[in-house]
Amino acid sequence: MQHDRRPSPPWLRRLLSYIVFTPLFSIAYTQSPLYTSNQNQYFLHGLARAGLGYLREDWLANTLDPTPLFSLLVFLSYRYLRLEALFYIYYAILMGVYLVSLLEISAAGFTTESHDHGNPSTRYIVLVALLIVIHSAGLRFGLSRLVGVNWTYALEDGVADQRLLGPVFQPSSFGVLLVLSLALFHNRRPYLAVLSAVSAAVFHPTYLLSAGALTLGYLLFTWIESRDPLGTLRLGGLALAAALPVLVYVYAGFGPPYSPLAQQSRQVLVQVRIPHHALPSYWFDLTVVFKLVLVLAGIFMVRRSRLFWVLVPAFGIALALTLIQVFTGSTALALLFPWRISTFLVPVCVAFLLAGASNWFSGLVQGQVSHLRLRATSLAFITLAVVVGGIRFTVDLERKANLAERGLEQYVFAHKTSRQIYLIPTKMQDFRLASGSPIFVDFKSIPYRDRDVLEWHRRLRLADRFYRTLDCATLHELISSYRLTHLVLAEENGDPDCGLDQPIYQDQFYRLYALASP
Repeated sequence: MQHDRRPSPPWLRRLLSYIVFTPLFSIAYTQSPLYTSNQNQYFLHGLARAGLGYLREDWLANTLDPTPLFSLLVFLSYRYLRLEALFYIYYAILMGVYLVSLLEISAAGFTTESHDHGNPSTRYIVLVALLIVIHSAGLRFGLSRLVGVNWTYALEDGVADQRLLGPVFQPSSFGVLLVLSLALFHNRRPYLAVLSAVSAAVFHPTYLLSAGALTLGYLLFTWIESRDPLGTLRLGGLALAAALPVLVYVYAGFGPPYSPLAQQSRQVLVQVRIPHHALPSYWFDLTVVFKLVLVLAGIFMVRRSRLFWVLVPAFGIALALTLIQVFTGSTALALLFPWRISTFLVPVCVAFLLAGASNWFSGLVQGQVSHLRLRATSLAFITLAVVVGGIRFTVDLERKANLAERGLEQYVFAHKTSRQIYLIPTKMQDFRLASGSPIFVDFKSIPYRDRDVLEWHRRLRLADRFYRTLDCATLHELISSYRLTHLVLAEENGDPDCGLDQPIYQDQFYRLYALASP
């Protein structure tokens, strides 16, 4: 007697997908070693509070924290567990949320006419393979070498060099909760969708506009579908209540946006520090046109889905505010990053297109043997992506261990004491966290409160002036005004005639001097 097999419940299928595919996706995507790039800024407050070296005495560590919840996560993890590998695990968890959310959203790509055929199991494994491959470190390497550096993340990131994932775990990584929000809304969980979207902004306020755009779409569709004003108001009220603490923190902490200090600081951020994020004239290129085509094609593909009514308003808001910024030149609007909405539009729309491609592939093959071959091919591509990702991580670890400044940083870490402040070349972005010692300034890590931004810019200009000219008067001004205790010089800098003693550390790349008070 035969018994009909009952399909597994959706929650179990999602859980199994998450457990199986998260490690594969995270290894294929790969991460950069701790602490790299933006991590030098966003880990500072948490590690300083947790007691790493003497970072509590660092000037930047005592400025207003722009991402306090992320810093709390760093603080708790480092202070009580001292297991830095947790930061890799946290990011892998978020990557899994991102992948499974894309898989859920991709179902919208199966609901259009002519896109609902093929063996479901084959279709699913092909889609998983496509998503893993287009996000893989191996494909990024190939795109950067064959097409150009600007195309490295062309199939997954937004415009202006902004993306949800990327090589490092940082506050913006929680933007994956925007994709989860869309998946929840697609599965008719509007209240959870709103909370997920706002949670992205809780971890990084830069997502406030994106969360607002999604919420507007949810409200629009809820009204169209139900014509229930009270239900729509409840949903909007939940979004406002959840976002209110973030809005209050941003306004109270960073001040009114149109004060003279705020305007000056915005000019510094837009023109000096992040023009690649903030100026369309800087970041607009052929990749933007390519991504625009992907987004429009993806939205068109799900025109009969409930997600259509969410994505169209989000796209419209991003486009309208971007055009307004271009024509007005507003620095306030530039730092609102309306184009950051593209960070979830692009990967979501690419997932729709890949869903169509997986349908097409699975619909082409006939017979059990052919389906098995297609699944085997998909698994082979996943395996290749995972192997390449693992190799890339190993290579990056070795490369970071052999950086020119590593010997200097290890020496300072071993000999650091309280009340030391190091003047370093401004592009030496890893020194602070690697040595556990306060520094005067670097270019990478910045504050966000207006007066702190202006102070950062002043410090940056002073440091750059000294390293450009090796002017002793500038050095003495820095020592007397900021109580600097140590100076780092690269070998190519030469020896300034400033009465310095012999270096206390020297290798083929750098020299370290102890500074005497003038």
